[in-house]
Amino acid sequence: MSLRMRLIISFTLVVVLCLSIAAVAVTVVLQGSRDSLATSRLNDIARPIYVQVMTLARGNKPRAEIITSLQEQAAQNQVYIFLADDKGNILVQIPPEKNTLSQRITIPPEKLPVNGGQPIQGTFTAPDRQTFLYSAYSLGGTLTSQAQSRFETLILAVPRARPIAIMVGLFAPFLWAGLIALVISIGIAILIANSAYHPVRQVTEAVDIIAGGNYDYEVPVTGPREIRGLAAHFNEMMVKVKESQQQLRHFVADVSHQLRTPLTSIQGFAQAILDGTAEDSEAKLKAARVIDDESKRMIRQVEELLELSRIQSGQLQMNRELVDIKELLVHCQEVFSLRAEEKGIRIRAETEPLMPVNGDVDHLEQVFSNLLDNALKNTPDKGEVTVTGRNSSASSVEISVADNGPGIPPEQLPYVFERFYQASGLRTGFGLGLAIAREIVTAHGGSIAVQSSPGEETRFTITLPASISEPAGPKQE
Repeated sequence: MSLRMRLIISFTLVVVLCLSIAAVAVTVVLQGSRDSLATSRLNDIARPIYVQVMTLARGNKPRAEIITSLQEQAAQNQVYIFLADDKGNILVQIPPEKNTLSQRITIPPEKLPVNGGQPIQGTFTAPDRQTFLYSAYSLGGTLTSQAQSRFETLILAVPRARPIAIMVGLFAPFLWAGLIALVISIGIAILIANSAYHPVRQVTEAVDIIAGGNYDYEVPVTGPREIRGLAAHFNEMMVKVKESQQQLRHFVADVSHQLRTPLTSIQGFAQAILDGTAEDSEAKLKAARVIDDESKRMIRQVEELLELSRIQSGQLQMNRELVDIKELLVHCQEVFSLRAEEKGIRIRAETEPLMPVNGDVDHLEQVFSNLLDNALKNTPDKGEVTVTGRNSSASSVEISVADNGPGIPPEQLPYVFERFYQASGLRTGFGLGLAIAREIVTAHGGSIAVQSSPGEETRFTITLPASISEPAGPKQE
C-alpha cells in the first residue's frame, strides 16, 4: 500500500473516530438536557394535579371519582401517576395507557417527601430495569384507599429515555452530517496527503536517478520542515557520495598511471632473465637489482596512495597529544643533516620559542620530513635550506621551509599540492608527498601554502593552531 493511500485511510479513520466520539458526547449531553426538561415538565403537570387531588379529597369526593380524574390526567399528559403509602409501596398505579405497566413498584421511603414536606424529584428503577423520572408530592393522609390505608404521596413519573433511543433518534441527522463531513474530510485528506507525499516522491525519484549514475541530481528542498530537512541531508549525502566516487576513480586512475612504469620495467628485466638476454651474472644481477628497486617503489607508492585515501575519507585516526614543534624541527634537521653534508648544503634554523600544538607527532614529522626532503632535492650543491618557526599570533604557530633552488613557475603554483603533479623544469619531488602533507595539516586544523620566485627561492609555510599561549624552549640559530 502506498504512503499516500495510508495517509488517506488514516485521515478517514480519524474522522470516523472523531464523529463517533462526538455522537457519544452529544448523547451524554442530551441525556442530561432531556432529564432536566422532563423533570421541569413533570413539575408543571404535577402541581395542578396535586391541587386538584387535594381539593377533591377535602371536598369528600368519592375515591372512585378521584381515581377517574387521575386516569384522565395520566392519559392526557402521558405520565404515570402513582399513589404510595408511607413505606413507599405503590398502592395505585395509573399508566397513561392500559396494560403498559404490569410490575408492582416500590420506591424507597427516603426518596419520598415527608408528611407535609417539600416535593422531591429524582429517579427510580422498575423491576424490568426501566428507569423513571419522578416528582413526588406529600398528600398528608387526606386520601384513603378502600382498605382504609392512607395515601401519603402523589407521584408523577415518565420513563427516562435510554441512551440507545437517543442515538437512534439522532442517527439520521448524524448520518447525513457524518457523510458530509467524511466527504469533505477525505477531500482535504487527499490534498494534505498529496502535499506531504509529493516531496517524498521527489526523494524516491532522486534515488532512482542517482542509482542510474547521475550523481549531480539534487532533490528540491520543498514541503514541510521535516521533508525539507530530509531533502537537504539527502543532498549533502549525495555530495559526499559524489566525492567518494571521484576519489575512487582518481585512486584507480592514479594507481594505473603510477604503477604502469615500474611494472613495465619489472616485466622487461624479468623477461630478459627468462629469455637469456641477460647472459652473464653481472647483467642478471643488474636486472634483479632493477626489479627489486621497482618493486619497492611500487610498494611505497601503493602505501602512500592508501594513506592519502584513508586521510581524505576520514578513516585515518590522528593521535592527539601536546607536541613540542621546535623539538620536532630539531629532530628532523638532525635526520637530514648527513644527507645535507654530503651535498655541502647548509640547513639553517631560525626558530623562536614556540607554543605547543595538539597533534599527531608521527604525522607532523612526516610533513616536515617531506618538505625538507623536497628542499634538499632542489637545492644546488653548496646551497642553503632555511627552517623558520615563529608564533604568528596568540593562538597559532607558523613554520616555513625555504630553499634557494630553481623555483616553481607562477602558473604551476596552484597545482603543486595535487596528487602526482610534476612541475616542469628542473624542480623535482612533487608527487604524493605534498598531497599527503596538505591532508595531514588540514586534519590538524591548519593550512599549508607555497611561495616561489623562479631562480631565487621556494618557501612552503605551515600554520597550525596552538594549544596554549606560553612558548617553550630557548631560541636556536
